[in-house]
Amino acid sequence: MLARHSNNKLSAFKFEPWFKFSTAALSNSFLTQCGRDPENHIVQCIINNPHPEICGFFQKGFSQITREEVGKALHAVCVKGWAQLSIFHTNTLINMYSKFGNMGYAKQVFDRMHDRNEASWNNMISGYVKAGLHVEAARLFLEMWGQGFELNGYNIPSLLTAFSRSGSMLLEGLQIHSLVLKNGLIYDVFVGTSLLHFYGGYGLISDAQILFEDMPDKNVVSWTSLMVNYADAGFFNEVINLYQRMRRKGVSCNQNTFTTVISTCGALDDEVLVHQVLGHVIKSGLQTDVSVANSLISSFGNFSKVEVASYIFNNMDERDTISWNSILAAFAHNWLSEESLGYFHLMRLNGKVDENTLSIVLSLCDSVDYLNWGKGIHGLVLKLGLELDICISNTLLTMYFETGRYEDAENLFHYMPQKDLISWNSMMAGYVLGGKCLDALSTFRDLLCMWNTTNFVTFASALSACVNAGFLSEGRVVHALVITSGLHGNMVVGNALVTMYGKCGMTHEAKNVFKQMPEKELVTWNALIGGYAENEEVDEAIKAFKLMRERHGMPLHAHILLTGFESNEYIRNSIISMYANCGDLNSSNTIFCALVNRTSASWNSMVAAKAHNGQWEEALKLLLMMQRAEVDFDQFSLSAALSASANLAILEDGQHLHGLAIKLGYDNYHFVANATMDMYGKCGELSDLLKLLPEPKRRSRLSWNILISAFARHGYFYKAREIFHEMVAQGAKPDHVTFISLLSACSHGGLVDEGLGYFASMTTEFGVPAAIEHCVCMVDLLGRSGRLAEAEAFIEEMPVPPNDFIWRTLLAACKIHGHLELGKKAAEHLLEVNPSDDSAYVLYSNVCATSGRWQDVLGLRVKMESENVRKKPASSWLNVRNKISTFGAGDQSHAESEKIYLKLIELKKEIKEAGYVPDTSYALLTLMKNKRRITYGPTVRGLLLHTA
Repeated sequence: MLARHSNNKLSAFKFEPWFKFSTAALSNSFLTQCGRDPENHIVQCIINNPHPEICGFFQKGFSQITREEVGKALHAVCVKGWAQLSIFHTNTLINMYSKFGNMGYAKQVFDRMHDRNEASWNNMISGYVKAGLHVEAARLFLEMWGQGFELNGYNIPSLLTAFSRSGSMLLEGLQIHSLVLKNGLIYDVFVGTSLLHFYGGYGLISDAQILFEDMPDKNVVSWTSLMVNYADAGFFNEVINLYQRMRRKGVSCNQNTFTTVISTCGALDDEVLVHQVLGHVIKSGLQTDVSVANSLISSFGNFSKVEVASYIFNNMDERDTISWNSILAAFAHNWLSEESLGYFHLMRLNGKVDENTLSIVLSLCDSVDYLNWGKGIHGLVLKLGLELDICISNTLLTMYFETGRYEDAENLFHYMPQKDLISWNSMMAGYVLGGKCLDALSTFRDLLCMWNTTNFVTFASALSACVNAGFLSEGRVVHALVITSGLHGNMVVGNALVTMYGKCGMTHEAKNVFKQMPEKELVTWNALIGGYAENEEVDEAIKAFKLMRERHGMPLHAHILLTGFESNEYIRNSIISMYANCGDLNSSNTIFCALVNRTSASWNSMVAAKAHNGQWEEALKLLLMMQRAEVDFDQFSLSAALSASANLAILEDGQHLHGLAIKLGYDNYHFVANATMDMYGKCGELSDLLKLLPEPKRRSRLSWNILISAFARHGYFYKAREIFHEMVAQGAKPDHVTFISLLSACSHGGLVDEGLGYFASMTTEFGVPAAIEHCVCMVDLLGRSGRLAEAEAFIEEMPVPPNDFIWRTLLAACKIHGHLELGKKAAEHLLEVNPSDDSAYVLYSNVCATSGRWQDVLGLRVKMESENVRKKPASSWLNVRNKISTFGAGDQSHAESEKIYLKLIELKKEIKEAGYVPDTSYALLTLMKNKRRITYGPTVRGLLLHTA
């Protein structure tokens, strides 16, 4: 075992049973003394300072050493003169250094060996393989083989593992396979299994399959190796087939077999099969095995069977950190935040927390309700010294952005010692989520300058930041970068491009991108149809919808129903949006009503569908139902509700929603804050709007637009103009919405020359292309001021084809100024564009009546009847006692109409006594012919207020 050293100082030393050291730990003084090199004290140090791991040194050598410093101390004692190591002990010393990854020391020991046996070579080769030094392992094997050592079942597996992990030694592995066949080693099951691993590592699945079938002897490891090869290559059905064949052959499964099969069940989304595998696991008695139980917990968690996952976890005899993380992930996957946080507390008591644990729990803290938890966990991250973990930092970034804590997210990003692409993408996505498009694009530029590394997520976020006309030029630059990076065929990027061009009003370019996409999904069609709808290109939207129905739409929905993917929340909500974008609210409503488990995202999709189609009252009703169903509002719900209140001008509801946003902590979210300001602006509460308005330097373009629109809407035209100039002075870039509000203000305020100047500078100075909405404002501007000839000339030179809004606006101007000839021309053009437009007949008849052309008025009435065109009755609404009532002229449908008309009689009498004389210049000919007395009184709206 050990040979006596010739050192005279140790000549009297005998290896007797006293070499039984006590169980006391080896002290630091022992390690220090061994490093000082006083030879007289070396042996005495060992005798007086025994360590439990040295007790079996004679029998086990260095193989039982668990701390490298202890092994080095014992090695030093031997080198300095105590005893010369035998081949056995030297081999265990090589193993020890290999175990601690110190292959430099292991190589020194190996090189100094005078006599080496086969185990010496195999230990070094195995050490190199474990350390990832595959070339060194291959070189050493060739040297060993050159010295006459034979191939066997010990060195071949290690060598094949090295070849497999290197990823570049396929040829060498094939040569070893030839040698295996030549030397008859294929009958060794360990060698055969190693060859299976090797072929699987290089993706040669068919070769692995042939090898498996030709193997004369197979064990459970062989079967499992082929399963793993299939799973890694994505051949999940083959994994299950092999598992079933294995069972028919009577081969018992081990832990690795079950974990592979259970993971495959998840990949196949086959809940029934995983239950069957669970039965087999119980029958095999491996249900409490840690690795098997962990796989089952993860699988059942992904299938939303958290009660089964909890049962398995609670009945485990032993749990590791992965067990705790698996049950946390199961609850987190199903948004059971309270349960997950409860298990996290228990996990901390058991001292099992790691970086994966914290990432899982932080993913649950992305709402205001759990922000304090998130901050506490951030503190724990710092306490545990895990702030350098990039995965945790990225999860913290997402949490802070999701909860509206932009400053905290920015500080965290700034001080992160390391950043990866996910970090940059998280920053961009967070800014886009909060509507901070300029910050998102600035981050994108910094990424390109500092990293020059991107992926499809990067471009999708950058394109999402360019979704209005003011950023069209930036969007085109991003599009060019997408093409140069070769990601133009990616579906996510394609969807983002179609959306970006659609929202910027460039539907032609959106269509071109759409056509070039190699594959299209429901989201792609939604983006195209939504772009057409948003730009009021109704015919194109309908055409795209019909094409989608023919190719994908209805068949796609049928396919989704058939395959069961309608239960997927993302797909389900996309279908709701798809039908809504196409104007088919009935289908959207049918799908929504059929949902059993409605999440906030589902409710938000339906609310957005109602709002998209102008059904603001229905949107508010839906939000009320959402509240009664105890579904939590988020920033999207609140912004939709505030927008509905704004469009209905219901101040009281808007104020309640503002208070709710403050209570829930969403008032600082970009979408909610802007929706709140817009609500106050449209309801005429400009003082409340100004209280919420950020400082000029911090205002987004949307904030500026809301402010300009509010002042323009309520008659402060000069103030709207001043705010525009302030906006430009602050460096904010106006967009198409800005100019719509500005030109509208000039039109209603009679600022003709200013309006003409703004329209000219819109394209030349600010690069905003003229859209149909801007042209309507210009026609109205010129028409109101009586400059009808200029309005007509403008229409002829418009950069976009005139639509019904253009001609209706001109016709209304002709009615104001009594221009019969131009009014007739405008009416004719309007009827060409929309033959069933009743406003063309009504407006032109008023022009004729103003000019005394009663015969023409009669002719128009006859033509309306022959064309079966009916004037749509005008209506209005009023919110009384939290109930919205719709009413029109002569309406008797209201439940309290009797009280209303009694009040009407009283008011008519008072009006007549006050000397009010009605204007009858626009009275229709039929009324005159019937010689009916024309009287005008208060509207039903006013009467409702009186009777409320």
